[in-house]
Amino acid sequence: MAHKGLEVLSVVPGSIAEEVGIKAGDRLLSLNGRALKDLLDYRFLVGEENLLLEVSKTNNEVWEVDIEKALDEDLGIETEEMKIRQCPNKCLFCFVDQMPEGQRKALYIRDEDYRFSFLFGNYITLTNLSRKDKERIFEQKMSPLYISVHTTDPVLRQELLENPKARPTLEEIAEMTEHHIVLHTQIVLCPGLNDGHYLTKSIQELADCYPGVESLAIVPVGLTRHRANLPAVKTVDAHYARELIALVYTWQERFKKTLGEPFVFAADEWYVIGDVVFPPLEAYGALQQLENGVGMLPLFLETFEKTDFSEPLCAEEPTRFILVTGTSFSSFLTDCLKKVQCDNIEFQVLTIINHFFGDSITVAGLVTGKDIINAVLENRTHRYSRSVTRGETKGLDVLLIPEVMLAETKKDFLDGTTPQEIEAALEMPV
Repeated sequence: MAHKGLEVLSVVPGSIAEEVGIKAGDRLLSLNGRALKDLLDYRFLVGEENLLLEVSKTNNEVWEVDIEKALDEDLGIETEEMKIRQCPNKCLFCFVDQMPEGQRKALYIRDEDYRFSFLFGNYITLTNLSRKDKERIFEQKMSPLYISVHTTDPVLRQELLENPKARPTLEEIAEMTEHHIVLHTQIVLCPGLNDGHYLTKSIQELADCYPGVESLAIVPVGLTRHRANLPAVKTVDAHYARELIALVYTWQERFKKTLGEPFVFAADEWYVIGDVVFPPLEAYGALQQLENGVGMLPLFLETFEKTDFSEPLCAEEPTRFILVTGTSFSSFLTDCLKKVQCDNIEFQVLTIINHFFGDSITVAGLVTGKDIINAVLENRTHRYSRSVTRGETKGLDVLLIPEVMLAETKKDFLDGTTPQEIEAALEMPV
């Protein structure tokens, strides 16, 4: 009994759950006669107005609780987190295989879990779904899902995933869309592997599945410096990036005429690598793949442009805000901050070179805490030398860290460093 159902971690004061006597440590066994396997079962069933809740108490008593409530009203229960499913593939470009040794175990988990795809937009390959999984997806209308396609060619798909059991992706997609599950797809593009005619074939065949397949993002492969004993994969250079952007633009113009939507999008990294001006924000449609880095930078730039900075920002004492970011975003942020009027405030954008993964990894979301500490200390040394020479007085320094650098728990960086440890190491507010 102890391992069945969902453990209650906490109960909101004044909630329905508290009123009926549910407490932390109890286990939710079933709702309206349906066994609860995980949080998704609970969310799917709890929206009804009349509930019969079966609860296992900490003293092993089993209660049946009748609850009447408003439609979709929450009970005020926080349950245990779901354990993530493992991926059956061993992709040639898998980022997990490119992690440095000796880090925390969570960084070496290959996740392939349709539940996390539905809840958080994680990308899955549809290679580990059982018939029961699919029936649950269809019944609970887990839509949209986010799918890593990489190629629609069945033979190449098995080679890229290193999984000879991987079914043709178009068959999997057809089954999903027939049950009205909307899909957002991506192709991680590897020069010389799934580009060329494979790419054009994949774009067309995925577009043929529209509107069930609602969007397609082309993302450049990410390669770290920790690829020892892994298959050789070519890096993306500026010339390649510009060719890819031109190809995507051609397809977009075609799809606007045939589908009424651009459908396929190049991730922001292509424009940064190729040093190409971003298209206007409206070219990104409904921004369906924003969290995949598609339109995120143009959205930031337009939002910043529309912000009213007519009134200067001011501080009582000289204050320097150090904004840390990755190399791909640094110049954009620097240009934006030039437009901000300040009184007694200085903004400094500090570009963090990614030594943890290698300098080819340029996005802010993969910057680690130790790299930040070392960069700030080095910057402080140079700045102190200049300040002494010029006789400048030192004001207050404050370090600003973008939330995207922190893990999903928002407590630490990928290398396990916490913001509090950075504060202690640098002796400055973070």
